[in-house]
Amino acid sequence: MNRRNFLRASAYVSAGVIAGVTPALAADADIEITAQETGAEISPNLYGQFIEHLGGVIYDGIWAGRGSKIPNIDGIRKQFVDDMKRIGAPNFRWPGGCFADGYHWRDGIGDPAKRPRTYNYWQASMAKGLDDTETNQFGIHEFMHLCRLCGAEPYLATNMASGSPQEFHDWVSYCNAPAGTVSLASERAKNGDTEPFGVRFWGVGNESWGCGGDMTPQEYATLYRRFVTQFPAYAPKPFLVAVGPRGHSKDLDLGWTNGFFDAMQNGHRPRVDGLSVHYYTDFRNSPEKVSTFDARGWYDVIREGLRTETVIEQHWAAMGKYDTEHHTKLVVDEWGVWYRPGEEIAPAYLLSQPLTLRDALHTAVTFDVFNRHADKIAMANVAQTINCIHSLFLAQGDRFARTPVYYVFEMYRNHMRSQLALMNIRCDELKVPSRNGTATMPGLSGSASVNGKTLTVTITNPSLDSPVAAQIRLTSGSIVEGRGNVLTHAEMNAGNTLDRPNEVKLSPLPVTVRGNRTEISIPQHAVVSLELKMA
Repeated sequence: MNRRNFLRASAYVSAGVIAGVTPALAADADIEITAQETGAEISPNLYGQFIEHLGGVIYDGIWAGRGSKIPNIDGIRKQFVDDMKRIGAPNFRWPGGCFADGYHWRDGIGDPAKRPRTYNYWQASMAKGLDDTETNQFGIHEFMHLCRLCGAEPYLATNMASGSPQEFHDWVSYCNAPAGTVSLASERAKNGDTEPFGVRFWGVGNESWGCGGDMTPQEYATLYRRFVTQFPAYAPKPFLVAVGPRGHSKDLDLGWTNGFFDAMQNGHRPRVDGLSVHYYTDFRNSPEKVSTFDARGWYDVIREGLRTETVIEQHWAAMGKYDTEHHTKLVVDEWGVWYRPGEEIAPAYLLSQPLTLRDALHTAVTFDVFNRHADKIAMANVAQTINCIHSLFLAQGDRFARTPVYYVFEMYRNHMRSQLALMNIRCDELKVPSRNGTATMPGLSGSASVNGKTLTVTITNPSLDSPVAAQIRLTSGSIVEGRGNVLTHAEMNAGNTLDRPNEVKLSPLPVTVRGNRTEISIPQHAVVSLELKMA
C-alpha cells in the first residue's frame, strides 16, 4: 500500500487516517475543507500575464496593426482582448523580460510614422537571419490602451542595464504626473492621454544577475538604491519590485536573495515591496519535447512544477532573516514550462511552443501552490501570454487558438479575491516512472477558497492510469448546490493547434451533493474545478 498524503494549505504531509471520518461511499480520496474567515485573500494578481517584444508575442500576437484586416481595436487583436476579459486578466508585465533592459520608452511615443526603428538585441541573439528591427509601433500609449480594454493593471519593467535613474524617473512622471503640472504630463496629453496612467507596479530592472547587466547582488543593490531614492511622488503609491533570484537553478539561487538583502542593510533601507523570482520548469537541456513524450516525460514535467513550493518557502525564509515583519512579498513574474527549441509554429515565432494537456496540469498544480501561499506572493506572471513559452494562445495572421493552459486560467478565476480555505487531501501517493528511474508524487493536488457562500475547489489528478472517486466534506455547514467542470482528453499529448483549435476544451462534470459532502469522479490526467453553494 502506498503512503497516504495530506495537503495542508501549504505543504504535503504524510499522515494516517483522519480521526472520525466515516465515508458515505467507498472513495479513493477523502478531502476535508475548513472555510476560514481568517484565510489569506487570494489576490487576482497571482493570475497575471507577461508580454515581451520577442518573436510573435507583440507583433502579430497582440498587435495586428492599425488598418489590419484581422479584427482589431485600434490595432490590438480583438480576439485577444475578448479572451483576456473572459478570464479576468488582472495585469500585464511589459516590455520585458530581457528586452526591457535595452528599451528606451521615448522611442515608443509620438506619431507612429515618426517613431525610430531600433535594434532588438535579444531577437538577434536568439535566431540568426531573422528580422531584428523593433518598429516601436507598440509603445506605452498602446500598452496602456491594451490594459484599459482588458481591465488589467500595468506592470512596467525598467531599463536598468542601459538606462539611467533620470530616464526611469522621467518615465514615471510621464505616466503618472497630473495634467498641467510638469512638462512631461503635457507631452503625454499631446500624445493622446490627458489623464495620468496611474501605474502602480514598477520593476526595477530584470534578471540583473544575467541579461540585465551580469551583476552581483551587491552591485545590483547599490544601483537599486540609486534608481528608487528620488522616485517621483505622484499617485498612486508605487509598489517597487527588486530583481530576485532564478529559482530554477540547482541551488535555488538563495545566494542572490541573501546577498541582496544583506547589502541593503547597514543604514541603507529604501523600500523593497516585492522581490522578483523567476522559476521555470526548465527542460531546455533535456531531450524532452513539447508535443511528443512518454509517461516518464509526463510525470517529470508535473513533478518539477511542484518544486515551485520549495522555491517559495526557502526564499521566504531567507527574506525573513532580514525582514522579520515580511513587508517584502514575492513576485513570481516569470514562470512556466520551457522546452528545448525546434517545435515553433514558424521560424520567426521565437520560443513558441505547441502546448498540451500536460502543460495544463502543470499550470493547475502551480496555481494551487500560489493559492496556498497567497500570504507570501503579491503577484505572479505567466511567461508568456501568447506565442512564447507557456502561452495561453497561439496566433499567426488571422488564425488563433487557445492552448489547454488558457482553460486552466478560466477554471481558476473564481479563486480571485476569495479567502483561502484549509484543505486536507487524503489519497494514495503515486509511484511513477521518471527518466531517472522511479519517483513518488502526490496522488492529487488542489486548493480551495471561499467568497461569501461560494466555495471554489480545484483538484488535479496527474495519474495517466486511474480515475479517482473523491469525497469532499465540510468540517462545518452544508452544501446545497454544486456544479463542476473538467479539463481532460483521451490522449495525454493532446493539444490545440492553429489547424485544430478546439481539440482540448472544458466539459461539465457531474456533482452529487449529500448534506455536508460532495461526491465526484475525477478522470485520469485531468483538472477539475467545482463551484459549491453553502447554506
